[in-house]
Amino acid sequence: MSAKAAARRFPLYSFLARESPASLPATPGEAPSAFAGASNPFAPTKANPLARSWTAPRYSLRRQKKLRREVDALGLSQDVLPASFAKPPSSSSSSSDDASPAARLDPARRRLQSTPQIPATKVLDALGLDKFGPYAGRKGAAFKGKLWERKKEARVAHLAKLLQGADAKADAWRKTQADAKTKGKPALPF
Repeated sequence: MSAKAAARRFPLYSFLARESPASLPATPGEAPSAFAGASNPFAPTKANPLARSWTAPRYSLRRQKKLRREVDALGLSQDVLPASFAKPPSSSSSSSDDASPAARLDPARRRLQSTPQIPATKVLDALGLDKFGPYAGRKGAAFKGKLWERKKEARVAHLAKLLQGADAKADAWRKTQADAKTKGKPALPF
């Protein structure tokens, strides 16, 4: 297998070869200046501290996720990859932090059940949040039908109304046409 093929097949190895944790600074004080380049390839950087623009991270969130999945699959520590954001260390840990978010909420707020048509609502159930908006609890938008389908009933009713006594109207029309024809004929045969 060539080096390119291995890099395509195992992007984590190519990442570690390029961005080894040894090359990254351990503390923020050791970080190079803003003009020296980005120390964390997962975080956006600012080339000039006075400028408003930021440079996007070298690894997109999608690629970061793929790399983190590979780290988990290989059983390595998540410390192998630098974090795109720093979490503040928690000094006190309580027993309520160990419980799931749904268990920490009031039981009255955990009344929602996930909709099988919308699997994303399972996240709301886990957090115990209310579903809201025009489609809360719905399976989807109702089918309203085509315009001709919606107007069909009125059209059929109007047609039935017009056809009432249609035979009498047709007979009266034929009679007037025949009268007009005979009226225009001369009495003499020539």
